Amino acid sequence: MKRRSLTWLFFSLSAALLAALLLLHAPGAGAVQDPVEVSAPAKEPGRAGNLTVIPATGDSKLPQAVPIPSSWRDIEPERCEPTEEDWAFVRDAATDLSEEEKTRFVTEIRKIFAGESALPREEQDVLKRRLGYYLVEATGGAGTPP
Repeated sequence: MKRRSLTWLFFSLSAALLAALLLLHAPGAGAVQDPVEVSAPAKEPGRAGNLTVIPATGDSKLPQAVPIPSSWRDIEPERCEPTEEDWAFVRDAATDLSEEEKTRFVTEIRKIFAGESALPREEQDVLKRRLGYYLVEATGGAGTPP
């Protein structure tokens, strides 16, 4: 146990040292100017005093905007439509429903996505949350970004 703790401590300190060295030798580090002290009111409790601002580069020129070609302005975003395989996956993911309930669930979810559902907004939200639950359970959370 002691050996594991020492190993963990060694690797943690090594990682911190490596990160510090990388930050010190980052590109543009030679362009850092002298610190400038700016007096600013404290916005956070427990914080007071002067704020030190260090410009990262000596270049004060702002990037220039690039005009968007007129042909790009008319491009419509693609709508991602679920395939039949996707709906079959949803149907299989709903493991706690009977076959009849699965059919009703998938049919109603399809109507919701098409904008044709007659259900009240609250019930649609419940079905969408249930769909999300089934997808997360079926994939084990895989593919869900943080």
